[in-house]
Amino acid sequence: MRFVFIASVACLLVLAPVPGSIVDLGVETGYSASRERPFEGFGSDTPGGSAGTPYVVTSLADSGPGTFRDAVSSSNRDVSFAVSGTILLQNTLEIRNVHHLTIDGSTAGGTGITIRPAHGGVESCLVSIRDAHDVIFRHIRVDDAPDPDTGDNVRIWYNNYNIVIDHCSFRGAGDGNFDISNESHDITVQWCIIGDTAKNCLLRTDCYNLSLHHNLFVHGDERNPQVQEDTHVVDFVNNVIYNWAGNYGTRFRIGASGNIVGNYYAPGPSSDVSDAIIITGDSGPVYVSGNVVPPQSVNSGTTQTRHLAASVTEMEPQNALIAVLAEAGAEPRDSRDNGLVGDVEASSVEETSWGRIKATYR
Repeated sequence: MRFVFIASVACLLVLAPVPGSIVDLGVETGYSASRERPFEGFGSDTPGGSAGTPYVVTSLADSGPGTFRDAVSSSNRDVSFAVSGTILLQNTLEIRNVHHLTIDGSTAGGTGITIRPAHGGVESCLVSIRDAHDVIFRHIRVDDAPDPDTGDNVRIWYNNYNIVIDHCSFRGAGDGNFDISNESHDITVQWCIIGDTAKNCLLRTDCYNLSLHHNLFVHGDERNPQVQEDTHVVDFVNNVIYNWAGNYGTRFRIGASGNIVGNYYAPGPSSDVSDAIIITGDSGPVYVSGNVVPPQSVNSGTTQTRHLAASVTEMEPQNALIAVLAEAGAEPRDSRDNGLVGDVEASSVEETSWGRIKATYR
């Protein structure tokens, strides 16, 4: 799939669109999506299970030999898939007290790997990563945790470190799509699609060194992400946030600190354009720079000094928009991801109070 840009080069540097103008995204460059971006950010040094024992998932059943659940029950494994399709969980899939584990859904071929709750199953989160380290989790879809109070799709909580979440899709949770909490640290979340729910992503309770870069946050009422409770050095770079629906886009509060740099905030039909970024008075130091936001929104932080963070290849936010729409999410893209990306693309020809984006795929 290739991106066609209707544009002028000068527009690549525009960070505050003129109302009623068209924000063009570049010139015809023959852009080609890459599904194998390098791991970057705080979690990227992990080897995962690359030196571990190969384990091939051969069954889409919930449990038993050859299943995903069995694959992640032990440390030092390099997990691939000989099947593709949907795994219906009867209860939470626990990745707990394990280390040096790689889970690579791109090996499945076919329709890829989707995890969903079975009818009547899983009252809490679908996938729980707890007390684990050196885990790579990539090209997996996790959808539709049902409970409106505790139904998280993915929860990384309690003392995890050296974790990479890469090219995944988390959608439709009853409560939160993706949370990191409770002293977890040195984690990268990159090139993911996180959306289609009321609460997208919560980072809280004494976590530190979290990199979120080149992700698409779409149709989340709030928490795109929300960072709180003394969580420090959240490096939020080159993400695309579309249609925060009624509450807010990104919020730092209650002692949280970090960087909000080079992100693209595109309001949708349900967005309050004044609330793309919120930094409350009780937050820690937050550095804000180079974001595309509606002019009514905050676009400055509480410190002029950027927090030191692990290296991430940065793009102009307009180029990040192009790359994220082309590349984010689990492989291969399913109809649901195509629909979410299509919503962002369709919005690009609609005039808003601060401008329009004009872009098409071919």
